[in-house]
Amino acid sequence: MRQRVLTAVVGLGILAVVMLIFNTPGFNAVISALCILAVYELLSAVKCNKPRGLLVLSLTVAAAVPFTGAYIFASVPRFLSALFAVVLLYFIVLLKGFGTLRAEKAALAFFFALIVPVFFCAAVMLRDSFGMAVGGLYLLWALGAAWLTDTGAYFAGIYLGKHKLAPVISPKKTWEGAAGGILAATFCMALVAFLYSLLMYRLGMPIRVDYLRLLLLTPVFSVIGMFGDLAASAVKRQYGVKDFGTMMPGHGGVMDRFDSVLFTMPSVYIAVCNISVVTLLV
Repeated sequence: MRQRVLTAVVGLGILAVVMLIFNTPGFNAVISALCILAVYELLSAVKCNKPRGLLVLSLTVAAAVPFTGAYIFASVPRFLSALFAVVLLYFIVLLKGFGTLRAEKAALAFFFALIVPVFFCAAVMLRDSFGMAVGGLYLLWALGAAWLTDTGAYFAGIYLGKHKLAPVISPKKTWEGAAGGILAATFCMALVAFLYSLLMYRLGMPIRVDYLRLLLLTPVFSVIGMFGDLAASAVKRQYGVKDFGTMMPGHGGVMDRFDSVLFTMPSVYIAVCNISVVTLLV
């Protein structure tokens, strides 16, 4: 527990720095680095990190999407052109490695190398679509819906957990913990939004938060985040891996910490593109 708390404190410090560079290309670089690490951990876990050409191509795609995604996704022809180019490169790698590289291995590498950065790219698109003040809170919402749910579920599960949520996939998760996580995330996010709005007011960028919509949508994102966590656990269970990595002591690797965020980030982006929750008053 002490190790988990210390890592979390360091992580919050890093998050504060990331928020300071949110409106700069440095933020894209941070997302790109996360994508590289997450894809590398996933490919290593599912034994798709060889041959070298497959790994290099996958990491290159993961690194590029956070810098190019907003431009590519804005146009169907550009998106199809980029997708075609990536698919063609994977088939070239498959043909080059014929006899040693199986098609399903290349397909799995392609899937992870594309899905992870595309989903994480939603963080960049939140900034580009809504600006620093509003997009910043949406980013915290996506992170909070995942991490606050996880923290709340952990403690609720310890003290109240009796009924197993998914005993085969993740034996320690309980229905009581899940409910506690949803409640914790919902009310803590309302507090985070309030404090964030005060900060933006002091910085001369006042925002208005629709707290009713925030309270109604946060449980939805919490459930989606838990689904992402269980999906990652299913992958680890199938391949006999305890953690995706060891980069974060007490938490595992990048994917262990961001598996639920991988699902909440695009969910928040999709929701707020259709439902206004935060508006800039200036």
